Amino acid sequence: MSVPLKLIYNEGPTKTVNKDVHKATVKPIVTYNNVCKSYGDLHVLKNIDLNIAPGEKVALIGPSGSGKTTLARLLMTLEEPTDGTIEVNGELLWHQRVNNKLVKANEKHLHQVRGNIGMVFQHFNLFPHMTILRNVMEAPRNVLGLSKEEAKERAITMLERVGLAEKIDAYPAQLSGGQKQRVAIARALVMRPKVMLFDEPTSALDPELVGEVLEVIKAIAAEGEMAMLLITHEMDFARDVADRVLFFDQGRIIEQGPPKKIFINPESERLQTFLSRFNKH
Repeated sequence: MSVPLKLIYNEGPTKTVNKDVHKATVKPIVTYNNVCKSYGDLHVLKNIDLNIAPGEKVALIGPSGSGKTTLARLLMTLEEPTDGTIEVNGELLWHQRVNNKLVKANEKHLHQVRGNIGMVFQHFNLFPHMTILRNVMEAPRNVLGLSKEEAKERAITMLERVGLAEKIDAYPAQLSGGQKQRVAIARALVMRPKVMLFDEPTSALDPELVGEVLEVIKAIAAEGEMAMLLITHEMDFARDVADRVLFFDQGRIIEQGPPKKIFINPESERLQTFLSRFNKH
């Protein structure tokens, strides 16, 4: 399905991100430092070290239950790490420094730092009693404190960018699954985050609706300067969009590298086995 897109950002000149950007000496926009997450005896994430550069597009692939979504939920402050630290835009996320000691961050600090982050979930999470326009306006008004007029203008611009300008007065129940997910993307973009997280954004969609959502995300990746963390089972999508692909298994990063290396010349036997499932016809 062809979707009319207007994904031109007005926050500075568009730049092309080098495919080896993660190797450069640029200061990371996100840093995981020895991050662990456990639920009792279940160790979901094990000593994760990961840097994401500004503008870098990182795809996370791996079997279900490998820890991919938990990694994103820690960054979105929906889950708290058991150990380790996370930094966003040079600031600690879950911690603060007081008298040269790390202490647990208060709600004000968490709220401030996570303002740099946007997330698109698997299941849209739209307000059913609100129009599409109001769904996208709510956060700019209540979180950013924009006036009604400013929030409306910004929301309409974002809905135009995802090809839904004609649906601003519709309600979620009147939209297809693909349209709902595009609204969810507009709702995240309207906050102008520095990092966007996509948690398997097409997994809840009927197969015929997947393409329209992936097309929107590809356009965002191509035109925007935001860093993106993409959790996906769509291998072709990861290959096309990502600067770097991380293969997760059993709570660890098993292998990482440019898409060409990961998909054409995987080193680990575990990754080879995983990818073989997608190469069968």
